[in-house]
Amino acid sequence: MFRSLIGTSALALSACLFLAGCGNSGIVSVSGTLTYKGQPVTNAIIHFVPEKGRPSMGETDQNGNFTLTYDPQTKGAQVGKHKVFIMHNAAADAGKPGTVPGATPKMSADQRELFGKYSGDRSKVEVTIEKSTSDLKLTWD
Repeated sequence: MFRSLIGTSALALSACLFLAGCGNSGIVSVSGTLTYKGQPVTNAIIHFVPEKGRPSMGETDQNGNFTLTYDPQTKGAQVGKHKVFIMHNAAADAGKPGTVPGATPKMSADQRELFGKYSGDRSKVEVTIEKSTSDLKLTWD
């Protein structure tokens, strides 16, 4: 009986250590503001892609504010260096008056320039996340 209790305890301890290693350790909350040429960027999806591991993303609001999400249950991003890029959030424009369903949303020249310059592989922006922050400033020109 004593031997099986030790075996069961060792198995439970191993399972706990394994699960702790696979958990969200190293994830910190990250929120901030995205601006371009001094103006808040609206209707953007921001992607933070770490060197290793799962990316995080967030949507900007009307003031350029965003909060990153790591997974459906966890807000934040991994600690470490991230490549950062953005995409236009066309779905946010879909319900606006004057929008034609299925049509490509009209963007200003600045928006076309911004999304062209900082999307996907074109973006050269890197950000290092060291701790939780609620005021990360992404100020792009």
